[in-house]
Amino acid sequence: LKRYHVDLQEASGRALEFHCANSAATLLKPKTHGAFVRCGIATYGLWPSRETLLSVRDMRAGKGSFELDPVMTWKAKVTQVKKVRSGSFISYGRTYRATADSEIAVLGLGYADGYDRLLSNCAHGILRGIRVPVRGRICMNMTMVDVTDVEGCERGSEVTLLGSDGGEEVSADQIAAWAGTINYEIPTRIAADIPRIAVNCPPLIRETLEKHGVPVSD
Repeated sequence: LKRYHVDLQEASGRALEFHCANSAATLLKPKTHGAFVRCGIATYGLWPSRETLLSVRDMRAGKGSFELDPVMTWKAKVTQVKKVRSGSFISYGRTYRATADSEIAVLGLGYADGYDRLLSNCAHGILRGIRVPVRGRICMNMTMVDVTDVEGCERGSEVTLLGSDGGEEVSADQIAAWAGTINYEIPTRIAADIPRIAVNCPPLIRETLEKHGVPVSD
């Protein structure tokens, strides 16, 4: 890499900076770092691959553990709560039929917002520390979850689709497994018009975000 860098620098007649490190190389290959690194998926606290995770653990054997902490939480608000009788079908295509009297919450998001239609009838969110399964097909801008086991669910209640709540967690890797894809796709598919709020930021990062108009909260 250094030899190619020198050749390019001589050919261009000016000083050049180079890098050749994505997230995996940043973690595993110091010689690729050059002047800077280009972390992508790792900045979300997600591993580029299982192989990268295992390689880092092997490389650090006897040196103490090293983990990436997921930084993104995705929540949706309940827009409606409905009582559904046993035997009733939910959502398009009648792909789910209630096996008991149930309470169904409608969330104000769907596949147009990046919550994949392939998550229909297999994913779940978390409400007040309790897992609430997705029922029926995910619509363009609505998703139905079963809140029968959660007391006091009402319009405005927040359901965690990605992240942790009350000791329960839905990870990007789990959502990716449900949808048959990779974890990269989960945070990057969330629609751009969904508000992002930065939380628990160090002062320098907070100052930079505020300067660029990103909402910041403690």
